[in-house]
Amino acid sequence: MIFENSLLSAYNQIDPDFRIIVVCHETPKLQHSYDERVEIINVDFLPPTQVNTNLTMQDKWRKLAVGMIRVGELCPDFVMIMDADDLVNRRLAHYANTNPEVNGWIFKQGYRYKYGSQWIYWDNNFNCGTNAIVNSKLIKFPQNIDNISIDECVILRNGHTIIEEKLEALETPLMPLPFPGAIYIYGHGDNDSAYNQTRRWHGFRYFLGKVRQIRPLSNQIKKEFSVLI
Repeated sequence: MIFENSLLSAYNQIDPDFRIIVVCHETPKLQHSYDERVEIINVDFLPPTQVNTNLTMQDKWRKLAVGMIRVGELCPDFVMIMDADDLVNRRLAHYANTNPEVNGWIFKQGYRYKYGSQWIYWDNNFNCGTNAIVNSKLIKFPQNIDNISIDECVILRNGHTIIEEKLEALETPLMPLPFPGAIYIYGHGDNDSAYNQTRRWHGFRYFLGKVRQIRPLSNQIKKEFSVLI
C-alpha cells in the first residue's frame, strides 16, 4: 500500500509529460492501472539476505544505478530520485517543464507524516530521500553499475544529504522549490531511516516545541500529494 501510494503520487502529476522508472527485485502487485509512462525493471541480483543497514543501502544504490542507466537512455530534461515510501507534489512535473533552463531544485519545504495519523507536520527545514530535482545537463549517466561509472554520476555519488552542497561547490547550485515538494512517511515499519530511530527518544519534545507546524491532514493536502493512507 505504501509503495503504490508513492507511485500514484508521482503518476498523478498535472503535467502528463513525465516518465517513472521503478527498479525492484520483484514486480509488486498493483491495484491501479498505469500507462507506458511507468516502466518496471526487475534487477538480476539477489536482495540482501540479512536485515542490515549497510547491506540495505548497498542494494538500494545498485538499484538506483540500474535505474539511472535506463533514465539516461530516455534523455530526460530533469531527474528526481524518489524513495518508495515518500509522496510527491503533483505540481513537480509542470514546474520543471516550464523552467527548463534551471539547474534544478532542492526541497526546503515538505511534510512529515506518521502513518495512520490524522495530523501532519509542516517542515521548513525539510530533508528526506526525495528532496531534489536535477537538470540532466549536470549528470553523466552511468553505462553500467561498476564503481567508476557510478562515481562519475553526480546523483549516484552524492546522496540526498549532500547533493545540494556538492552541486553548489561545482557552481551549479539548486534553487529552493517554492512550494512543499514531498511528504516523508514514517512509522509504517518498512523504511530504514535515522529519522525513525531518533524520533523514539525526542519525538515528544520535538513536536511539542513545533506545535504551530502541526496541522490536520486536510483534503487539500491529500489531493496535492495523492494521499490514500
